[in-house]
Amino acid sequence: MKKQIITISDNRIVYLNNDEITDPIKVVHDFFSHAWLPNHLKMLKRWRNDAALESEKSKKCSPDYLVYHYELTIKLIEAAWLLKRHKPGRLDIDDKQERDIAKWYIKTERKKLRHYPENLSIREIVKPSSVIKKMFRIYKPDGYKKILHTWLHNALSSSFIEESLSKSEVITVYEQLVKLFEATWLISERIKDG
Repeated sequence: MKKQIITISDNRIVYLNNDEITDPIKVVHDFFSHAWLPNHLKMLKRWRNDAALESEKSKKCSPDYLVYHYELTIKLIEAAWLLKRHKPGRLDIDDKQERDIAKWYIKTERKKLRHYPENLSIREIVKPSSVIKKMFRIYKPDGYKKILHTWLHNALSSSFIEESLSKSEVITVYEQLVKLFEATWLISERIKDG
C-alpha cells in the first residue's frame, strides 16, 4: 500500500468563503463598504505605529477594532491573490504611448470620485492590477499574513517588542498595503460604475 502524501499550499485561502473565492471582487466591495479609503489608510497607519513604534503613550487602536481591521485586511489580501491573474479596473489606455490621454482621464476621474489615490503612479492608476502583481513579488499571501499577525500581536501587547519586526519589513508591508488599498479602491469604483 502506497502512502498518500497530501501537500498543502503555503498560500491557501483561509478567510474567504466559497462565494468570495468564486467572485473575489465581492470582498473588495465589502472592504470599502466598511469604511472609505481615507479611513482605511488612517487605520492602517495607526496600526503600523502601534505595532512598530515604541511609545510612552497608550496604543491608539482599540483591540476589537484592531482585530476587525486585521481580518478585513487579510480577506482583501486573499482576494487580491485570486485577482492577480485578472486585470480588473484596467483602463483601455496605453500609458506609454498616450500619456496625455491617461493624464486627462485621471484628471477627469479624480473630479468624479470622492477619494483618489495619492500613492500610485500614472501606470498604476491606469492598470491597478499591476499593483497586485508587484505586491506578490515581494511577499506571497502567507508572508503578509505572518507579518500582519505579528503586527496584530505587537499592537495588542502592552509592551514593545523591538526584535519581532525589522524596519524594512514594516516599511515594505505598510507601503504595499497602502498601494493595495488605493488600487482596490479604484478597481471597486470602476467596476461599480461599469
